[in-house]
Amino acid sequence: MADCLCGFQASHKFTIREYQFYKCPACTLIFVSPRFDATSIYNSDYFVGGTHGFGFSNYESDKLASTGYLFKYLKWLGKLPSNTPKKLLDIGAANGFFVSLANQEGFDAIGLEISSQAVEWAAKLQRPVEVGTIESSSFINQFEFVTALDVLEHIEKPREFLQAVHLSLIPGGYLLINVPYVASLTAKIAGKKWHAFLPPEHWFYFNRKSLRYLLGSVGFEVILHRSVSKSFSLSYIYLTILNSPQFPSFTKKFLSKFKWITESKVGRVKVYLPLFDNLSMVALKQSQ
Repeated sequence: MADCLCGFQASHKFTIREYQFYKCPACTLIFVSPRFDATSIYNSDYFVGGTHGFGFSNYESDKLASTGYLFKYLKWLGKLPSNTPKKLLDIGAANGFFVSLANQEGFDAIGLEISSQAVEWAAKLQRPVEVGTIESSSFINQFEFVTALDVLEHIEKPREFLQAVHLSLIPGGYLLINVPYVASLTAKIAGKKWHAFLPPEHWFYFNRKSLRYLLGSVGFEVILHRSVSKSFSLSYIYLTILNSPQFPSFTKKFLSKFKWITESKVGRVKVYLPLFDNLSMVALKQSQ
């Protein structure tokens, strides 16, 4: 048994490598326990190369393949009641790719990122990204929008993270969040072999019920939710399969002969995967 974020005792569900997965009978959250601070993995190799089993072939080119759904997010936010300028904080901003898109669309956006190497990259690209975490920041009632795209599943203590996000938003501000969707048809069919079961990069696995519960417990009201599909670069897909523990060794041994994909123009080809195994929510800040 292990303690869930909602306070209930969760039972063991399965094991991947040495990591123990649990499912809560109350809020239905799936999570890994025990956990540890894994921030050291988010170094330069995480954003370029994907050499230690997860990460990106090249964050910039991989994100270029994803601009379609990122602009969709900005369109959602742009339709919400807000002031001008629309102050936005992107958490887990990496080299500021999404921050740059937001500023192009009329937002007043900055980023926050734990990797100093990624922030240095952002500075070279003249994108406003700061080193730090939301939990240790001094942001209080400053932003109309906070975005946390593919971040919450990485966080060792997600409740504390969301409490800090709540504090950083102005009254009536909005949080846009995206996480791997463990209740998706893709995840159900794949079972333990689902590509997003990836500790220590991913600690938590949400469905609509568990994410809505957690957001509500820290003072957010969910006003929109969607299951989302993304486009990826071919090199990102290749490295995900090659490095994933869920794929059989003979498959990865065969694929290892094609590493040239990550170093060629072929690797930058955009591929749309209709998996719908991402869950996106927009939540309104309420008083706690």
